[in-house]
Amino acid sequence: MVLCAALLACSSTSQGPGTAGDTAIPVAMPDAEPRADVGDSAAQATDLATVPSCPASAAGDTPLGTDTPPARWKVTDAITFLNVGGKGSYDRVVDMAPGAWPPPCSDANACVKASKPVSGPLVPFDEEMTMVFSGPIELYDIAVYAPDSTGFSRISYWNRCSSDNLVFMNNLGGGSVSGVWTVCGGNSQSYASADGSQAAPAPTQFAGTLADGVGVNVMSASPCQGTGDSSECGFYRDVGLHGFRGSADGTKIFAVKLRMPVGSVTPAYWILPAQVVRTAQYGCNCRGMGGAGGCGELDVAEVLSSDDAMAATSTIYSWKSVRNGNGSTFQRPALASATFVVIFDGAGGTISLRRLDANAFDFGPATAATVVAAWQANQGATSDM
Repeated sequence: MVLCAALLACSSTSQGPGTAGDTAIPVAMPDAEPRADVGDSAAQATDLATVPSCPASAAGDTPLGTDTPPARWKVTDAITFLNVGGKGSYDRVVDMAPGAWPPPCSDANACVKASKPVSGPLVPFDEEMTMVFSGPIELYDIAVYAPDSTGFSRISYWNRCSSDNLVFMNNLGGGSVSGVWTVCGGNSQSYASADGSQAAPAPTQFAGTLADGVGVNVMSASPCQGTGDSSECGFYRDVGLHGFRGSADGTKIFAVKLRMPVGSVTPAYWILPAQVVRTAQYGCNCRGMGGAGGCGELDVAEVLSSDDAMAATSTIYSWKSVRNGNGSTFQRPALASATFVVIFDGAGGTISLRRLDANAFDFGPATAATVVAAWQANQGATSDM
């Protein structure tokens, strides 16, 4: 409860062309100074004080039916990972040689890594992160919050009608649209089309629906300054955007309202270090595969095809350990939408996952410290890293 106590004390008071129907959205691209969401939240929320109402997103508050509980899992609305950080290291990517035609890649420098020592209560989740979604999913609202003197201020927002400091990306870079394709690295990040299925030439207003198997991730609108491993983002490929770090110790909140309809494949919502997608999400990156957690991954709500289809499971990976919900799972929001809140507590070294009713959180410009404290007090199922 370190975070809550501190806040309450302060508040004593593959390639493809863009789709023809896509709408490019204007995005502020600063030339020199990154937006404060990169690490300093003090200058945030000046242009996020209000968000126009959006009937298309409000539709997510109306359930389409009653969801069937998982058959074999204990259902919870709260999962908390304790003692997340520590002292260790992971291998970060410092260079990726593009390789020469024709394939396959034969360049010895296709994936160059260097060990990165890390230490702190929340490492490696105190770094910039990105939210990742794979359909079938209906997204209705997304917001990112960073701490201020009285609680948390919203620094990024998206609904089905508007966006601010939040850009939808995918891994379809190459051709003449956005991003690159190389023999050794494959497709880089690209701006996503309105349905996420293709690359777009510029940041595009996402419509909200992800079809079966279609994946996107969200980044801030702030571009990485510099090139190569010496850039402020480290090494990145072509389209480099900052993720969301929150405060200097990594404290931040992600809130997402979504529904996970039943389709031909299973949906998932998870969180990755931004550096993973800036190199190659499914190739050369600092995460690695399976239990070798590397620079980290947090599965917030993942439906596993080999398990109960109504269970949305949660798992955390890092260089330190792999842990799940300790026998508990979230109810999959197949017919009735839900809001998932993830609280990264940089001082307390905890990550709190909460499942709320669809209309229980308003995604407003500020969230009070008392609200966050109440969320954290309900630890639910706990798992010690």
